[in-house]
Amino acid sequence: MKSPKRKKVLIKVLAVGFIIGVCLGFFFSNKSRQIEIKDGAILHAWCWSFKTITQNMAAIKAAGYTSIQTSPINKVIEGEHGSKELTNWYYHYQPTDYTIGNYQLGTEAEFKAMTKEAKKYGLHVIVDAVLNHTTSEVKAVSPKIKALGKWTHGNEGIKDFSDRYQLTQKSLLGLYDLNTQNKAVQAYLHNYLKRAVADGADGFRYDAAKHIELPNEYGSDFWKVILNNGAKFQYGEILQGSTSREGDYGKLMGVTASDYGEFIRNVLKQKEVDAEDLIDFQVPGVSKDRLVTWVESHDTYANDNGESTELTDQDIKLGWGLIAARKEGAPLFFSRPVGGGGQAERFPGFSQIGDAGSDLFKDKAIVAINQFRNAMNGYDEYVHNAGEERGIVLIERGNKGAVIINLTNDDKTISSKTKLTDGTYKDTVTGKTYKVSQKKLKCPIAKRSIMVLLPA
Repeated sequence: MKSPKRKKVLIKVLAVGFIIGVCLGFFFSNKSRQIEIKDGAILHAWCWSFKTITQNMAAIKAAGYTSIQTSPINKVIEGEHGSKELTNWYYHYQPTDYTIGNYQLGTEAEFKAMTKEAKKYGLHVIVDAVLNHTTSEVKAVSPKIKALGKWTHGNEGIKDFSDRYQLTQKSLLGLYDLNTQNKAVQAYLHNYLKRAVADGADGFRYDAAKHIELPNEYGSDFWKVILNNGAKFQYGEILQGSTSREGDYGKLMGVTASDYGEFIRNVLKQKEVDAEDLIDFQVPGVSKDRLVTWVESHDTYANDNGESTELTDQDIKLGWGLIAARKEGAPLFFSRPVGGGGQAERFPGFSQIGDAGSDLFKDKAIVAINQFRNAMNGYDEYVHNAGEERGIVLIERGNKGAVIINLTNDDKTISSKTKLTDGTYKDTVTGKTYKVSQKKLKCPIAKRSIMVLLPA
């Protein structure tokens, strides 16, 4: 028989053990739960083949991404005699049929092997789906599509992009516009999406989505049919404009914050910003958790105007800090060609279609930001400048950590109020430690650099 004193000690030990067990259980359950697509970072593996993505799966996971976006996976026209020069990237966006596999990315079997490998790493796969149009070469369009009857609106080009009818019912860049009101066309496209999901796709990005009419516009129910395909995550490329109606598309699916991307690029050029202006994603009428954000997209980089091509790798890293540290908006990281951009050419020829892009996607600072985003999932944000210094932005999450971006060309010393809990924090980019005392952070930050602070 145990003595009363020993019983009390035993009860205390058991109680403490129970509390520790509960806390550890909560900690590990939070660490292990899978992050939803909308809450994680997406790697746009632009022009990477299925085999290339599979071979890089471990690196993508280690870099902190939770999803991978592919280029279009359906059959496409073999432009320039099937050349895989990256200058021919736009043939990705000229479908000839809606079977899975093409000469640029690989076979359906390779796609399935890729998605299977992604599942092993807990990664999601988003497929770029081109449903607005086919190719400009009508002879190349599959007989199966032509057999659907009244399959196209034709290829008469849009003359007035502010006219909603022309925007949705006429041809984009001379590409034969699919008759998206046609039930047979809808069924054909829907079956393709369902097959992609069966093959392992978790979501879709809809190319040129604003060029496809909304429900009840011009007698169409296209989106009501198409979106019912079993995918976990779907968003439309809605490049904002006077007739883009992003608020209405946002009721159906996620949408791209294209104006915000332009705003971020301007911030990088100006090297300063009022933090309050950063908070608004500039997509009126759309819930923040339905937005996809970017510093640049394949369009802003690869099109002839190349509005983001001159951004340097360091610009991209600073911009990524501004968007990926945020609570809302799923950030999309565009994988540039090897050696491309900045002061170099868009397509310097060091890589071709099918190859992996530059290593910037796994740069130490990018990885630190991605891992910060994952660790801070669910915590509120506090976006502010360092006092009156508009060149320094702090994005704090709860009272747990912060990403600090110095946009300027000067080394700075931060002296700022903070919501971080008093204690020691480690910059996961440099490994240096800094202290928060009495809700104030004081530390140096190098010019045009990023700090990612987490409890040491």
